[in-house]
Amino acid sequence: MNVPFALRKKVEKELECLEQNGIIQPVQHSEWATPIVPVMKENGDFRICGDSKVTVNQAMIIDTCSYPLPRIDDLLASLAGGQAFSKVDLAHAYMQIQLEEEAKPLTTINTHRGLYQYNRLPYGVSSAPVIFQRTMEAILQGLPKVFVYIDDILVTRQTEAEHLKNLDEVLG
Repeated sequence: MNVPFALRKKVEKELECLEQNGIIQPVQHSEWATPIVPVMKENGDFRICGDSKVTVNQAMIIDTCSYPLPRIDDLLASLAGGQAFSKVDLAHAYMQIQLEEEAKPLTTINTHRGLYQYNRLPYGVSSAPVIFQRTMEAILQGLPKVFVYIDDILVTRQTEAEHLKNLDEVLG
């Protein structure tokens, strides 16, 4: 895997952090070795993503019709009537979901330090947004005026007190 020399230290630091937190683990071999793509976020954070479009995504059949992501227009219409709003941006959102053992080899990444497989849902896998959306909607179902859009939770209500109660239930 060719990582630009200017990014190697950052990639190594991120790999160490992911390994220490149990998100990835080293493996000796894999049929699905996905190259990594180092991504700098707007806020200066650094993330390692697998370029799964060249490996496992080609073999996946994703039925987004069985669980479609919400449309922005529908979300905006659902927020109508709210007077107070919050957006909870979930950090490393997908990585909160543990993978089943048989799925882990499919998420192997190829780095300049060797192969690692994910123990948690990684970015770059084409099914990740749908899996996360479905999971979060199931967790938050029944809460009024709470909406999920991929890794954001939108909370509103008609009064400040109702909004804060709703937000407390989401965070609780």
